[in-house]
Amino acid sequence: MELLHEFPAPDAGGPGSVVTIGSFDGVHIGHQRLLERVRAAASGGSLTPVAVTFDPHPRCVVDPSGCPPLLCSVHDRIELLGRAGADRVVVITFTRALSEWSADRFATTLIDSLGMRLLIVGPGFALGRGREGNVEFLTRLGRQRGFKVITVAPATRGGRPVSSGRIREAVASGGFSEAVSMLGGPYHLEGVVERGEGRGAGLGVPTANLGVDPSRCIPAAGVYAGWLDVGDGWRPAATGIGTRPTFGGGAVTIESHLLDYDGDLYGRRVRLALRRRIRPDRAFTSIAALQVAMARDIARTREIVGRSAPPE
Repeated sequence: MELLHEFPAPDAGGPGSVVTIGSFDGVHIGHQRLLERVRAAASGGSLTPVAVTFDPHPRCVVDPSGCPPLLCSVHDRIELLGRAGADRVVVITFTRALSEWSADRFATTLIDSLGMRLLIVGPGFALGRGREGNVEFLTRLGRQRGFKVITVAPATRGGRPVSSGRIREAVASGGFSEAVSMLGGPYHLEGVVERGEGRGAGLGVPTANLGVDPSRCIPAAGVYAGWLDVGDGWRPAATGIGTRPTFGGGAVTIESHLLDYDGDLYGRRVRLALRRRIRPDRAFTSIAALQVAMARDIARTREIVGRSAPPE
């Protein structure tokens, strides 16, 4: 897969491309359906399947107070877009100036720099200043400029369209099974292992405290079954997210207990893949009761990951 961080120079008679464009936060099953269509159309016409995306998220620039918590890092987004079918991913730095581009200027850039022959989008898509470049506008422009526009029906779950916003709500509110279903796989977080208070080790269950980018969407407080990759592949892990109410509460922490592992992880960058929420976070009446619950959480994690394939 080719990665670009700006629009390339005007295409000099290349094969042309099939383009899709969007924020693609989470690269959920709706985005994956879109990329499948892009790849199929490109293969049929010997064109290049291209995904154009933005960093930072456009809403964080246009309306900073409404900046959404992100479902994935830009690094993961690029990887997922490639895995979903894009042979070329173009990550454009989104700025105030870019938000003022007209739809005509945007479309012209896509045609000139990428050789766009076909634009594939979801319903309700629009680009350009004031969202003036809706599907109807782009279809008319395409007739003049030599490209076609195809809309792809959204993926649905529970009778409603899948969207990044809906997944954020599910992740943050505890509807984790719904979120994983819409993502099409585990929910990922990444960060550097930091030194904590050592409470887990004192209870016989050492944990890795993850320092996660504050721009990320953090799951609802609770215990989660999943995997942790410390650099040598995915290993089963039980992860607690919350304020440690049994010890009086505090800031939200993300602490993973790596099953059957006792190496030193401090300072290492790790990746976390959460598969299922086992239970909500709560205060226990005694340390002994907490230890019983932790043993049960670990056993449940072992059972869940034993029935599931780790992330690719």
